[in-house]
Amino acid sequence: MEAMDRPLDPAVQRQVKLQRLRLPVIVALSAIGVIVLGISLMRPSVERDRLRTAVVERGDVAATLDASGLVVPQSEQVFTAPLATRIVKVLKTPGSAVTPGDTILRLDNKDASRDAAKLREQIALRMNARKQASLELARARNDLTSQRDIKVLELESARFELERNQKMFERGLIVKDDVRKSETALERAQIELRHIDTLIAHSQADLDAREEGLALEIKILEGDYAVARERLNRTSVTADRAGVVTWVMSQEGASVAEGDPVARVSDPTSYRVEASLSDVLARRLTVGLPAVVRSGDTVLTGVVRKVLPTVQNGIVTFEVTLDQPNHPVLRPNLRVDVHAVTEQRPTTLRVRRGPLINLEGRDVVFVIRGDEAVRTHVTVGLSNFEFYEITDGLAEGDVVIISDMSDYSKSKEVQLQ
Repeated sequence: MEAMDRPLDPAVQRQVKLQRLRLPVIVALSAIGVIVLGISLMRPSVERDRLRTAVVERGDVAATLDASGLVVPQSEQVFTAPLATRIVKVLKTPGSAVTPGDTILRLDNKDASRDAAKLREQIALRMNARKQASLELARARNDLTSQRDIKVLELESARFELERNQKMFERGLIVKDDVRKSETALERAQIELRHIDTLIAHSQADLDAREEGLALEIKILEGDYAVARERLNRTSVTADRAGVVTWVMSQEGASVAEGDPVARVSDPTSYRVEASLSDVLARRLTVGLPAVVRSGDTVLTGVVRKVLPTVQNGIVTFEVTLDQPNHPVLRPNLRVDVHAVTEQRPTTLRVRRGPLINLEGRDVVFVIRGDEAVRTHVTVGLSNFEFYEITDGLAEGDVVIISDMSDYSKSKEVQLQ
């Protein structure tokens, strides 16, 4: 009994206490590890290799109006039907190369030929009438001239008779009535001569008026005949420049109305762009603005040369001439992106364009800081299809994630793996 009441050795007592504490310590450490692991697992992360990034740099930024465009030939000749007719023969198909003088198609020319022949006959009739009028005047003038010559002789005779009777009256050989008769005969001869002179002047004026009227009619008919000949010539649709047939009305025998297009020939070496955008943006679009045209990786520059005044279905159309209208990438009907530059800002902070996150009315990006992406508020100035201007929130050299990070918009930091 005495042996059992003896106190334990202090070393044994410490060992016993350690054994009693071991289990709670292990449990506590395990709990802490679980908590740390849980926090680590709950913290958002993303694989670095899956991200696209851009470095904030200094450079030029331009504000642009973005539009869709279509490449069309710089010059295109449209052939139309000169009159209501039908297609007789198609000689060139779309894609065919043509040189000046090549016939593309033929139209029925019977009506055009008949109209031209009728006008030619009318011109001949008017010219004949003009010639007849000249001949009639010549005959009338000859008759009047002969009469005038006779009247001149009669006038000289009446004047001589009056002078002779006046001398005889002074000598008392004849009476006063004989002198008066001589005076009357002289006056009659003078009146008749003036009348003939008036007839000659009137006949000349009449001929001048008739010739002027006939000349005007002939001039009008000659103009109509020139138009008719031009219509007749156009029934054979012929290229007057080198190019490529881009479209032709190929159904032989088909009827066409006057003015209907029947063929198009374009210059395959030079192109322009027809672009369209919403009329809401059209007030900022003016002739002379620089423009950028993109097709894949190809970027071409140009100028807005024409803005069409009409608006169709809320769309405004404008034309862009290119600085390199013969660039190899250009081809008819190629779809391109067009960016009209409305404002430019040189040597400013910029970052390549990517999806922006908007939180509570402010733009947000994620900036890489070591192994973390930190959510950062930024202020954007000008923007275009390629860059954002950064006016606040970033510094030159910052690396910004330009991938879509909207899934992490609620996280202040994202772990990079």
